[in-house]
Amino acid sequence: MDTRFKNIAVIGLGRFGFSLAVNLQQLGCDVLAIDSDPNVVEDIKDSISRALVLDATDRIALEEAGIGDMDAVCISMGRDLQSSVLAALIVKKMGIGYILATAINDLHRKILEKIGVNLIISPEKDMGQRIAYRLTHPNILDRIEVSPDIEMIEIDPLDWMIGKTMSEIGLPRKFGIRVFAIKRGNITMTEISGDTRIEKGDKIYIYGKHNVLERFVEH
Repeated sequence: MDTRFKNIAVIGLGRFGFSLAVNLQQLGCDVLAIDSDPNVVEDIKDSISRALVLDATDRIALEEAGIGDMDAVCISMGRDLQSSVLAALIVKKMGIGYILATAINDLHRKILEKIGVNLIISPEKDMGQRIAYRLTHPNILDRIEVSPDIEMIEIDPLDWMIGKTMSEIGLPRKFGIRVFAIKRGNITMTEISGDTRIEKGDKIYIYGKHNVLERFVEH
């Protein structure tokens, strides 16, 4: 089953929010971008599905914008802690299943945790692309780009892998990718044979071509 988010709203179009919205759109999502600044909305409108100027702390305005129909909402409102928290509260009460928000300090993070925000980050300059990839590929916990077409990823075992040996899974044969490590609790295994069995709770480290890894995680 495809569990990726397709319809995503990004509230707040600062450096991080702008980058996140554009990268999500490029990854195939339908993006609704929201900001109170008409200039930034004008700048982004041709790069995404929809862009609106509105007050993200106005529940009626958010409802009319269709926030309730989103698979996920990302709140990135710069250093405006009060507006960020209020927007998160409103979105949570609207029943959104997955909320991502940026936090400017530990207090902000703790408040967002209490609200029930699913993923809280402290954005860095170029983090938008990485988070966009994570939202569209929930099974992938982390990724490192080795070259334009080769990358390494960390994933939770896919359901069909659990309980099977590496020979039975056959990643090199079926997909042309390889497992280079498995983390089980506090132990990281790097000597992996065909008899190594995948267990629930493992973290699996795989490398291969980007387009092949894409097909693998969607298998």
